[in-house]
Amino acid sequence: MLDSFIKNINILQITFLSFVLRFLGLIFYKNQNLPDTYTYERIGQEIFSGSVIQTPLHMPGYGIWMHLLNFVTQNSYGVIFGDILISCLTVYVIYLLSIEIFKSEMIAKIAALIFAIYPFSIFYSFNAVSETLFIFLLYSSILMLYRKKLLYGYILIILSIYVKPTADIFAPFLILCFCFLIYKYSKKETLRELCIFYLLYSLLLSPWWVHNWNKYDGFVRLNLAGGYHLYSGNNPENLSGGGIGGIDVNHGWTDQDIEKRGIEFEQKFKRDAFNFIKENPKIFVKLSVIKFKRFWQMYPYAEEYKGISYKILSIFSYGLVLIFSILFLISNLKKFFLRISPLITIVFLTTAIHCITIASVRYRFPIEPILIIFASYYIFERFKLLKN
Repeated sequence: MLDSFIKNINILQITFLSFVLRFLGLIFYKNQNLPDTYTYERIGQEIFSGSVIQTPLHMPGYGIWMHLLNFVTQNSYGVIFGDILISCLTVYVIYLLSIEIFKSEMIAKIAALIFAIYPFSIFYSFNAVSETLFIFLLYSSILMLYRKKLLYGYILIILSIYVKPTADIFAPFLILCFCFLIYKYSKKETLRELCIFYLLYSLLLSPWWVHNWNKYDGFVRLNLAGGYHLYSGNNPENLSGGGIGGIDVNHGWTDQDIEKRGIEFEQKFKRDAFNFIKENPKIFVKLSVIKFKRFWQMYPYAEEYKGISYKILSIFSYGLVLIFSILFLISNLKKFFLRISPLITIVFLTTAIHCITIASVRYRFPIEPILIIFASYYIFERFKLLKN
């Protein structure tokens, strides 16, 4: 019966199902208005009014996206409808990406269907935060890289950096994986591709660099979140692995400090964090283990999402996807290692970043499409085995 259902359903139907579920979620689930939503709204207003962006911790991409969509629709629901459509398009991107990796439409349909009904993807699609746009740009970039349309891939991943700077860390490693392990380029050819990427990188990010120079009177490549989050996760007050001000950390900087001495404060956070790690290596290791558990745990850490219904929903969605993806890696890593090496690189580096800085299931969500793709192969193989 399941086999017949997967064979008969097509990707347009799956995409339409994803739209219906997200629209129903918007209607029946109370919008959370997460704190970042107001920050991005302010970023958009500041950019289009010609002002300097005040927040030192965010990139401008999602703020621009939000402002443009809200301006077109003349209400605050513009960005929500835009995010819902982008989330539905991501279903299609995951479908195409799965075909590129496993050369199987059945596996691709399973992956697309899981993401379409996946509670976390539905939740983020109508809460006006940057994850939905970031995931769409990131996985569209990876799709282009698998299709050997490298220039398009470079542009898309740079645009994703404008939304969330995490991709800035693993972008060169992605390029190396594709060039060396998948396309078997020579060192000279790989170096050429890296040069092309960083030329585009410099051209596309230069307006942001000019903005930051005018704001901080110095060169800031992305933002000041690096030292801020490093200190958040590595200071005497942090016991939980999170980064909530007043509980896990007390940064002690004001808006005036950011405006006048932002770079100096960011460097101070880095020094203080490194000194804490150097003087407390055992505590650092212990905190890293806590962050690892918090990053990968089956249900959200935040108190408002610790209810039994949230736990059940999370365990039977993300929990099963995690288990199946691990089983896939155990049984198929050798077979597919080269083909999936870029995806494994993203998972590994994202985990490492948040084990060193601060951890949250929200930071994990951008790598969950990878887990879904892996899990879909395992589900397909097990179902085929059971059928036989």
